[in-house]
Amino acid sequence: MGVMALLDEECWFPKATDKSFVEKLMSAQSVHPKFHKTDFRGVADFSIIHYAGKVDYSAHKWLMKNMDPLNENIVQLLQSSQDSFVTHIWKDAEIVGIAHQALTDTQFGARTRKGMFRTVSQLYKEQLNKLMITLRNTNPNFVRCIIPNHEKRAGKIDAQLVLDQLRCNGVLEGIRICRQGFPNRIPFQEFRQRYELLTSNAIPKGFMDGKKACEKMIKALELDTNLYRVGQSKIFFRAGVLAHLEEERDFKISDLIVNFQAFCRGYLARRNYQKRLQQLNAIRIIQRNCSAYLKLRNWQWWRLYTKVKPLLEVTKQEEVLSIKEEELKVVKEKLDSQQRGVLELEKKYQTAVDEKNALAEQLQAEVELCAEAEEMRARLAARKLELE
Repeated sequence: MGVMALLDEECWFPKATDKSFVEKLMSAQSVHPKFHKTDFRGVADFSIIHYAGKVDYSAHKWLMKNMDPLNENIVQLLQSSQDSFVTHIWKDAEIVGIAHQALTDTQFGARTRKGMFRTVSQLYKEQLNKLMITLRNTNPNFVRCIIPNHEKRAGKIDAQLVLDQLRCNGVLEGIRICRQGFPNRIPFQEFRQRYELLTSNAIPKGFMDGKKACEKMIKALELDTNLYRVGQSKIFFRAGVLAHLEEERDFKISDLIVNFQAFCRGYLARRNYQKRLQQLNAIRIIQRNCSAYLKLRNWQWWRLYTKVKPLLEVTKQEEVLSIKEEELKVVKEKLDSQQRGVLELEKKYQTAVDEKNALAEQLQAEVELCAEAEEMRARLAARKLELE
């Protein structure tokens, strides 16, 4: 049991004294390396070695101070004071003792009811627990103000003074604890996404579990086993390891960017070179063609060709015209033959129509004769019946 737990336990015994509390504390914590017994000749009852140094404690009236409750009426009186300053001081005051009417949560989840006594150390533990919950749910940043020297001189640093302040403020102890543990932690997926470029060939293609992928990455990074621990959903690192990985990642990204820039510059330079080369070839071709044209223009045979060419064009046009006339004649003959065929077909069609009409008239006459014969047969049948 700790010092405060023993102090709360002694407060429940009516005959307990400061001396009995010190005796129980001596028997319970005598073997602890941070707890020391003091000399009987001294005023202090025991000593505790904190990170800032050794501190002597006197347990005089500790039980009475730990059981010191606030009277509810006094608190209400101070909260309803006419003085605004007094009201502001006591507006958030809590009543410690047996006057609590509602249920209140303690540090370990238990609840105290009316009639249960709450000591000052219990209230302190509860406030400390709330503070720790707030710290766990946030990302606090601490600012330490260090005095460089007592002379208020610029540029002068008293190394021993600064070291003592760092030790008393807990900075050195915090650094030591941070180095011994694994303060940096990162989920598997985030670690893989952020640092996979450092181990591009370590993870095979396809799906792989995040934990196995991180283990392969760690193996490829060749990290010492004392610098990391692999958990169920996160990987833990000692202080400075992630910073080193971030530096390596920055260097890798810088190299990739430099290589990409070099590739882009090389591509642009090659494309510009090819363009200039094509322009140079085009200029040479134009120069060669211009030189050949100038030579050809002053050539005697070329001059003769330019004079004879129009005459050749006229002769060629006459030949083309005669060919077109022959083609026109052939087309006209085909048209005449087709027209004659059309006339013959029309005559055949007219003949067929006349024959159809004649057959229709003959059929109509036959139908009429058939109707008359049927009518005559009916009359003869009726006459026969009358005669019988």
